[in-house]
Amino acid sequence: MGFDFVGMLRQADEYLRRHSKSKAVRAAEKRRAERQSREAEQRLKRAAWLGGASGAAVVGYGALVAPLALPLLAAAGGGVFLLTAGSLFFPSRRRGTDGDFSQAELAALPGEAEDWLLGRRDGLPLECRPQLDRIFQRLGDLQPHLAALAPHSSASWEARRLLGEHLPGLILAYEAIPGSAREEDPEVRSRLRAGLETVADALDELCREVCRTPLMTFETQGRFIESRYRGEDARLLPGEDQKRPSNRPK
Repeated sequence: MGFDFVGMLRQADEYLRRHSKSKAVRAAEKRRAERQSREAEQRLKRAAWLGGASGAAVVGYGALVAPLALPLLAAAGGGVFLLTAGSLFFPSRRRGTDGDFSQAELAALPGEAEDWLLGRRDGLPLECRPQLDRIFQRLGDLQPHLAALAPHSSASWEARRLLGEHLPGLILAYEAIPGSAREEDPEVRSRLRAGLETVADALDELCREVCRTPLMTFETQGRFIESRYRGEDARLLPGEDQKRPSNRPK
């Protein structure tokens, strides 16, 4: 039996490529860990507050209104424990109702899309990795700025459709195709790659739209500084009045 050295090298190369992580993916995983840490901290604070308030209410009722019998006191303590433990599983963010899109949901949208995409990345073709890296990078750029948009602005609705509907819809439609069909038809992977490229381009445009106001503020501040300190009619900097010769008659 022959030794397929070339085949082994090909398999090793595919294994390394599939399990290697680009800079964009490592940054996305770091942001995910930070989000999970903040979420856990918020839930622990909420549980501590609920437990303390409920316990104080039970003690206050027993001391000021009517003493509680031991069975009632035990039942009240159990209720406080269940309320505190249950609060750990409640999400820290409330969803909007009647189609409303809250500011908190808008701020969390890039992170939720990033978490979802990180969970799907390993199952997508290797040739789609450059497009996925572009998407991860843009999601990181959007996270600190998207919350500044008005929830009902056109850019907000475009972000909602792109990240909440179109991107997941593309990947879920690809995953719904049987694996054998995906392997036999290279056109399927090609269409997925083209779709992810289009999503990355749309995220580029969304980033430009979101960053337009901060960019205008930055340019305005730069022009002000130029006119203030380098303009012909700018005020003298400290010490300049001593250096410039005086035209007053002696």
